[in-house]
Amino acid sequence: MVSLSPRRRGTLTVLVGFALLLNPFVVGHFDIGDPDRYEYEASEVSFTEYGTSDIPRGVDVVDPQIACLDGYPPSRSCVLERAIHANGGLWYDGPPAHFLRSDYEYVFTETEGFHELVAREGADNQIKYDSRPVPTDEALDRVATEYEHAPRKAQFTIDSGSYAARDPIDGANELVEKNGSYYVVHETRVRRNADERSQIVVLGQWVFGIAGAGLVMKGQRARVEAEA
Repeated sequence: MVSLSPRRRGTLTVLVGFALLLNPFVVGHFDIGDPDRYEYEASEVSFTEYGTSDIPRGVDVVDPQIACLDGYPPSRSCVLERAIHANGGLWYDGPPAHFLRSDYEYVFTETEGFHELVAREGADNQIKYDSRPVPTDEALDRVATEYEHAPRKAQFTIDSGSYAARDPIDGANELVEKNGSYYVVHETRVRRNADERSQIVVLGQWVFGIAGAGLVMKGQRARVEAEA
C-alpha cells in the first residue's frame, strides 16, 4: 500500500476541498435542480401567390421581420401599416426617405399577400410613406433562414417535431426553409417555478461549500506543517 507524505496528503485534501467548494458554482452553471421547462413544436406554414396563408393554430409569431405575422393580437405597427396601405400611402413632413428604418421587412395582409415598405421624396421636402406588393417567393427567400444556417436546436425540433429545454432556445419564432417547405419553431408550454432550485439542492450546495472550505483550510495547514 502506497503511503503519501504529509505534504502530498495536504495537497490532495486542498484539491478535494476546492472541488466541493466550487460545487455551488457548477450546479448554478448547469442549472442542476432548475425546475424550469420550455416545450417547443415545429409547425409547417405556407403562403400562396394569391395572398393567402395556412398557419396552424398556436403559432402566434411566424417571423419578427414580417409585420402582422409578428404576434397576436396585432401589434401597433401592424395596425398602422395596414391603415396606411388602405389609405393609399401617407404624405408627411419629416426626415429624408433614406433615414426611415423599421424592425421588419414586409407587411402581410390576408388575400393581398406581402408588401414591401417604400418611401419617396416629393415637393417641399415632403415624404410619401407607402408599401408595394412583392411576390411571395421573393419575400420568403429574403426573410426565411435556410435550414443549414438555423440554430442546432431549431433544426432538431424541425426534424423531430418537438423539443424540451431548460432555457429558451435560439431560432424560435423565426421562419426556416427546408427542402422548399417553411417551418416555425414555436413555444407550446412553459413551466416556471418561483424557486429557481429546490430547498434540498440549495442545502446541498451550502453543505458541500462549507465542507470544501474546511478541507481547504485543513489541507493547507497540513502542507505548512510538513514544510516546517
